[in-house]
Amino acid sequence: MEDIDVIAVLQDPVRRRLYEYVAAQGREVGRNEAAEAAGVARTLAAHHLDRLAEAGLLESGSRRLTGRSGPGAGRPAKVYTRARVERSVSLPARDYRTAAELLAEAAEEAGLDAGLYAAARRRGESLRGTPEPCGGLEEAMAVLASRGYEPHLEGCLLYT
Repeated sequence: MEDIDVIAVLQDPVRRRLYEYVAAQGREVGRNEAAEAAGVARTLAAHHLDRLAEAGLLESGSRRLTGRSGPGAGRPAKVYTRARVERSVSLPARDYRTAAELLAEAAEEAGLDAGLYAAARRRGESLRGTPEPCGGLEEAMAVLASRGYEPHLEGCLLYT
């Protein structure tokens, strides 16, 4: 399936709400939870979640959600997470990633670190709207999130 076909699966508003909910959780989500979050019946949610998995937007697995194990614990529930694959559509089709990688490699080889740092600082200030010092990591993460990124802290001594 081409990226544009995969993204077309999100045209249905219920399916899109389910996808956005699961993608935002950053963990496995069961059918009941997803249905409740989207405000639809569990069976309808199951249908749409499976369609999203078939399209490659979600990954599915199974896990016991009750915490019980052994005989009588019941069948494991089907759970979903956002797929690790990034999808992108550009009309007409263009490969911006390759252009960005080439420019970054050329800048690195030319020793343009100081210029890149200055340009990144100016861009950050323009996105933020002021050259004043920012409110720290939280504000920087909020700006990145507003631009479609999903920032998270890993191994940060300040936030463990």
